[in-house]
Amino acid sequence: MSERPITIAMIAGESSGDRQGAALLEALRKLVAPRPVTAWGGGGKLMAAAGVDVHYNSDPWSSIGIVATLFSIPYLLSVRAKLKRSLKANPPDALVLIDAGAFNVEIGRWAKQHGICPVFYYFPPGSWRRPEIPDAPSSKPNKLVSATDRIVTPFPWSADYLNAVGADAHFVGHPLLDIVKPQMTDGEFYERFGLDPMRPIVALLPGSRMFELTHILPPLIGAAGEISRRIPGVQFVLALAPSAPRAYVEEMIRREQRQGGRAARLQLFIHQAGDKLAQIAHSTLPSPSAQMATTEGMTLPAPEEESPAPRERPIPKQAPLVICEDLTYDVMSRSDLVITKSGTSTLEAAILHKPMIIVYRVSSFMAFEYRLRKPKLKIKHFGMPNIMADEALFPELLQDEANPEAISELAVGILLQPERLMSLKTRVTELVHRVLGEPGGVERSAQLLLDLIESHPRR
Repeated sequence: MSERPITIAMIAGESSGDRQGAALLEALRKLVAPRPVTAWGGGGKLMAAAGVDVHYNSDPWSSIGIVATLFSIPYLLSVRAKLKRSLKANPPDALVLIDAGAFNVEIGRWAKQHGICPVFYYFPPGSWRRPEIPDAPSSKPNKLVSATDRIVTPFPWSADYLNAVGADAHFVGHPLLDIVKPQMTDGEFYERFGLDPMRPIVALLPGSRMFELTHILPPLIGAAGEISRRIPGVQFVLALAPSAPRAYVEEMIRREQRQGGRAARLQLFIHQAGDKLAQIAHSTLPSPSAQMATTEGMTLPAPEEESPAPRERPIPKQAPLVICEDLTYDVMSRSDLVITKSGTSTLEAAILHKPMIIVYRVSSFMAFEYRLRKPKLKIKHFGMPNIMADEALFPELLQDEANPEAISELAVGILLQPERLMSLKTRVTELVHRVLGEPGGVERSAQLLLDLIESHPRR
């Protein structure tokens, strides 16, 4: 094999694409070592850490809805024009596009038309949908066919559809099966964040986009406060994405606490660490009385008896709320229940075999836009595990339904039913194995990318 360096241009949108791009590049490097691989393009912190020369930070690119997209158009058009100039001036061995269809498909089409380099689409847009397989090729060409030379898609139904419309599409197992793994041991995690492994832990995942944090975090905090009232001793861990602004999140939580109500029952730990935090956190947990042992090996407090005189009920102590930054998989893997916004995080929780409640909230205008477009979208479910199962395996709460009362009611119902917890874990484990294939998808994807490069030698 020639020792000439392989050069890759990679363009990924938002945090999930950033993670996938970093993993693919690392797998390619291992595959061709000691041959060097260089990469440049658009991505986030993880791709930069993997060695990509990130010309454009794509973390702010993600937007949902017409209005949000309109505000981004001038900047994105400028970035796309600059990327095209760079591709034309220094053609790479391959252009790797990751999700972000509104931005990437046009670049792929342009690169193919001008013979710049082979185009490899990783995680094509809309691959999560279950389209009907056409009986015959359509007279209208598929946009991805004209924009790609090879596609690796994370779902089997997507590969079937894309091949039916003329693409060179492959399903080789979902790459997240190789990526979704905790970094820390159980002991390290519990000690660092002062959490008690014998008490229930609820993970909160509000998302990484600013509008998600604005609209989803407050009801999650409110629900946490209500859950802590009904299940004394419960602990909450907020998994913060790398691209999420921590200061903004902390201020939002403090604002909710200052307003009183349910959020006042939570005690936020953000700066302490290690033994000191463990001591403080444990001191805030009420001493258990009657306990229920679950088949998960944890203990849950028995439901409180209703007091005939509410004013005589003791004031509940505060429950700990810990922020864990860039440790999403560690948080999920130690949680008994995950309350998450819809999106990739629901699939990650499923891979870790975790019961979940799926929520999503946007602005009023974006919700109105969704109602207008919903009939055309033909979407029965919006959580990935439910789409995979083609049924409502886990609860979904959208917009006004995603309020503290509804979220907490579902959470308490799941946490206080050990048999239901075990049943959900068993079902999601079987679902992941049946639909997502076997581990090793990242390496197999890297091999498909290398095969494409070698079949299109650079001029």
